[in-house]
Amino acid sequence: MEAGRDEVIRVGMTPTGTVSLIRSYQRAIFKRLGLGLPGEQTPSCLHPGLVWEATRAPTGSSAAHPAGTVADRERIAGLVRGQAAGGLMPALEHVEAGSQSCPDWCLRGIEELLTDVQRLTGADEAEFGAPDMKEATGHLEAARDTLRRVWPEAALETDLLIRVIVYVRAGPFRSGTLRQTFGAVYLGTESVESTAAAFEALLHETGHHALYLRNSFETFVTNGDALVTHSLRPEPRPVAGAVHAAHVLARMTYGLARWAAVEETAPPEIFERRDNALQRLQRTIAALKPVAEWTDRGRLYFEDLLKWEQELTDARDG
Repeated sequence: MEAGRDEVIRVGMTPTGTVSLIRSYQRAIFKRLGLGLPGEQTPSCLHPGLVWEATRAPTGSSAAHPAGTVADRERIAGLVRGQAAGGLMPALEHVEAGSQSCPDWCLRGIEELLTDVQRLTGADEAEFGAPDMKEATGHLEAARDTLRRVWPEAALETDLLIRVIVYVRAGPFRSGTLRQTFGAVYLGTESVESTAAAFEALLHETGHHALYLRNSFETFVTNGDALVTHSLRPEPRPVAGAVHAAHVLARMTYGLARWAAVEETAPPEIFERRDNALQRLQRTIAALKPVAEWTDRGRLYFEDLLKWEQELTDARDG
């Protein structure tokens, strides 16, 4: 995992580093489920259904499947077969929230996200469903095509980390990622109302996945539960959450700047989104500086993050 060790403290990504980290994480999930370690022909990605099953497993279990029932074992086997049938890079799945195609892991994830939205905004419980699927998937696929063109390494990372897109219509909900359904991104209506919005949402949620992956192997801060105010949410949030905010904002700013550099194809809102993301990145880093207590490896990561902030600021002002 030598490539992965370097990747852990990198804000950006390399193809070899991403593959190394996802393979190591995949082995850990398979081991937790009591399955044989994946071979070279196993997909390089990991389905969120398998991660969800692993979160239900008691740590250290060595049973064929920790929950032990026939139904559990059959469900796990079906997920593994489904991934294998897709080859080394299975096709991205599009799931409509609340539909019959929405599996249990997906429904549980939506419930958790909506509970969080209601707690933060006071919104009434909305009848959730999906945005117009044809329009939503059209913007999402156009965003993926643009990412491949302007930032190929990030596009490959997204392909490796994100296996399912769940489309949600639920009041003020925008987008979300849950560690226990790693591999799934939940996109609200506003996140797919334009190709530029979908592009930003992909960068945002892939960034969360990338940092969750890194934190599976390395702890960056020793006071992750301490509260700090940052620019993404009005209420104080744990330091670990602010690190996530800074990580995804750096990725978002850079990706939006890459698209903005191709002016003949960049819609006007890309420039506004880039500048907004950079301002929030600057405020988040300013909030972290006096509060975060970094580990030795975390300090190296933070130094890289500061370089990104400076280079992005210089590029905008230059």
